[in-house]
Amino acid sequence: MKHLLALASCIVFAVFNGQAQGVKGIVTDAETGEPLIGATISTQGGGGVAADLDGLFTLKLDAGTYEITVAYVGYESMVEKVTITDKMIELSFRLQSKVLDEVLIVADVAKSRETPIAYSNISSKKIQEELGAKDLPMVLNTTPGAYATEQGGGSGDARVTIRGFDQRNVAVLVDGVPVNDMENGQVYWSNWDGLGDITRTMQVQRGLGASKLAIASVGGTINILTKGIDQKRNLSIRQEITDYGLNKTSFGFNSGKLKGGWGITLAGARKGKQLG
Repeated sequence: MKHLLALASCIVFAVFNGQAQGVKGIVTDAETGEPLIGATISTQGGGGVAADLDGLFTLKLDAGTYEITVAYVGYESMVEKVTITDKMIELSFRLQSKVLDEVLIVADVAKSRETPIAYSNISSKKIQEELGAKDLPMVLNTTPGAYATEQGGGSGDARVTIRGFDQRNVAVLVDGVPVNDMENGQVYWSNWDGLGDITRTMQVQRGLGASKLAIASVGGTINILTKGIDQKRNLSIRQEITDYGLNKTSFGFNSGKLKGGWGITLAGARKGKQLG
């Protein structure tokens, strides 16, 4: 009878150890210490579990050597190599959040065969050839569905209409940043005189645009992309004179990429009328 009890005890002990071996632990944010709910803990063999509401997990494994991978959206993954024996191993994973090294602003730009919207691109060469001393929106008159006019006769008095909607219902962005007035939706082009000298490209989207921002883009979207640090270093000085005696002096400078990933872009312009 004693031999039977001893044998039964050994069997129970072996079953207990077989169920207890594996890995358990917690997954937290390295900075705040908050548990990362739903973080995935997996092995190279394909098995895995998810962390619970407290960031805790238990992963049962057979004896052997494994690579435990912990992953969570927005965080750097961690890999820990462990050797499983007859005891449960306790681990603590503190994940670091991902930080972008640089941000490239190309928001709200439609792409061919990817964005279902009618649009036109205007190159910097076309702007230099056609704009002259006029306000930047005047180059849009060669774009289908767009009409621009200089209403007040002064610098910066241009107005744009796209598909019958005036610019209060047209979103204007510079490098993806809205420049429409917050109250009436107008765009004061006098604040952006000289912008054409550092414009890399302009895109005009007709109709509801591809913008993810809460802006008035019922008529369309005009996105002006300037020359960034990905461009070569350049300096330009221009003098333009019209048949009506108007003249414009402008300059533009782009440093390209400097040390530390910085860059400098400068632009300025002066408009006037010849006397005599």
